[in-house]
Amino acid sequence: MSLQLTNWNQFHMKQVPERRHGEEPLKAIKLRAFGGPETLICEEIALPSMGQGEVLVKIACCGVCHLDLILRSGMRSRVSLPRVLGHELAGEVVATGLGVNGFAAGDRVTVFNFQACGECADCLRGRPSLCRFTKGDIGQTRDGGYAEYAVLDAANLVRLPDGMAMEEACFAACVYGPPYKAIRKIGDIQPGHAVVITGASGGLGLAAIQIVNALGGRAIAITGSPGKVQLLKEKGASDVVVSPDGNFGEDVRALTDGRGVDLVVELTGSPTFAGTLRSLAPGGRCAVIGELHGTPVSVNLGLLIIKELRIEGVQSASRGELREILDFMHANGIKPEIWRRMPLAEAAEAHRQLHKRGAVGRILLVP
Repeated sequence: MSLQLTNWNQFHMKQVPERRHGEEPLKAIKLRAFGGPETLICEEIALPSMGQGEVLVKIACCGVCHLDLILRSGMRSRVSLPRVLGHELAGEVVATGLGVNGFAAGDRVTVFNFQACGECADCLRGRPSLCRFTKGDIGQTRDGGYAEYAVLDAANLVRLPDGMAMEEACFAACVYGPPYKAIRKIGDIQPGHAVVITGASGGLGLAAIQIVNALGGRAIAITGSPGKVQLLKEKGASDVVVSPDGNFGEDVRALTDGRGVDLVVELTGSPTFAGTLRSLAPGGRCAVIGELHGTPVSVNLGLLIIKELRIEGVQSASRGELREILDFMHANGIKPEIWRRMPLAEAAEAHRQLHKRGAVGRILLVP
């Protein structure tokens, strides 16, 4: 089977290799019905066609995110079927459509997985992550990276720094974006500052440890598993607290001579929130990135007043912040913890492994 490129003369292209007789056709993982991992089916596809303002990208790698599991289950109504999941992707530009001026064939890119509208009140006040009129959501309303090729809107793309590996860059937006925003923007962490990280052995937790260390801070990792203590220390945690019940506040205060920490990166949510508040020093900040259970929590408002604590939610970083994150990762030699690399055809098994929560770091699909 050969790739059909007829009527593409108006596009700027890099040569796409012809598929010789007997070679495998192009593949993608299609979600055609919501449900369990078995709904992820590897199918043969034609080369996707481009429209104006779009770019054809050959996928080098794509991370498997917990959000992918939620989308596959049908809990997010914005997903239209059939759909190719995957928003943690990186690859090489093969062709650019009309109206694309910022990219050319051969460019190495990763993605910011949605476009803010640029016109609503939140966008106009510089908070694009709060936009409720987003478009081009990769893996939700537009096919994503569980494939060999993807057609993406140029507005979603960000070019990689020279010399940065694609396996590092594909995780910049989703894995490093929220903790970077929490640690640098909300926490304003400086050398010597102490930071608690809950759910520390997950992909975002390990990313947060790396960012804190790069800034000269002290990372205190919280885990519910004694078996992960040594690993977390090997990954850069200054201290590790084992707390199956989430009541680690007194342990953290003991580690900080009774003062508490300057920032908590809250990746677990309600199960650890009581310990989080108890851990904070006067003037401390809590950046809430994750919530596993959706259980309401109680807050002593007097404590917030007396200690002048600050609690903020964190979604994704902006496209401009993604450029900053890529440069920060590359300049500081930060590399994501990849737990397992799996072939594209094993996407369903990748979802099963992630659901078991046994992974330390990220799962990467490699077409």
